[in-house]
Amino acid sequence: MQAIIFDFDGVLAETFKFSLDITKDVGHEVGEQLWRDHHNGNVFEKPGVHFTENSMKDFFAKYYQKVEEIKPNFSQENIKELSEIAPLFVISSGQEKSIIKFLKHNNLDYFTEVLGVDFHKSKEKKFKYLFDKYNYSPENVIFISDTLGDVLEAKKVNVKTIAVDFGFHDRKQLQKGKPFKIASSVDEVINLIKKQRLIISRFR
Repeated sequence: MQAIIFDFDGVLAETFKFSLDITKDVGHEVGEQLWRDHHNGNVFEKPGVHFTENSMKDFFAKYYQKVEEIKPNFSQENIKELSEIAPLFVISSGQEKSIIKFLKHNNLDYFTEVLGVDFHKSKEKKFKYLFDKYNYSPENVIFISDTLGDVLEAKKVNVKTIAVDFGFHDRKQLQKGKPFKIASSVDEVINLIKKQRLIISRFR
């Protein structure tokens, strides 16, 4: 296994209500279902909530200010264990500085790179950047995410996704993208990664 790539919102961090509340604070009338639907595709290409330039700027500013309040889903022990299996990365639609602030605050800074919206709005482009820079093969990489939109973007570059149903989308919604596996807990994610590492090593 060459790399383990994490989405941030809903995966590394429990941010569904947190981000929904900020969206309301910056002037958008949005309920839980619309906020989930917002993540059915790339949130910048096919948004369910139409942010303006100003509301997006306000959203990211409030997010950064409050990011230390967010509860992590993975413990320091979990992340350290995974970092010993393969290099860790974050690919997110959020701002890099907010993610880095969160990781440092929670002693989770085991990540080689954090690629957010600052780098590119397309996760497909971010995957390709990692493949080119580190000479990774898509079949030797695992992506962990919680949304249908991310599963579909990863499929465009032939990356297997372990989808988690404890984030923004439930199992039924995630199944629409036919992810590699669906996990319901952090322990299940870690066990699936260990199993996949063994499978990859057998074919080397």
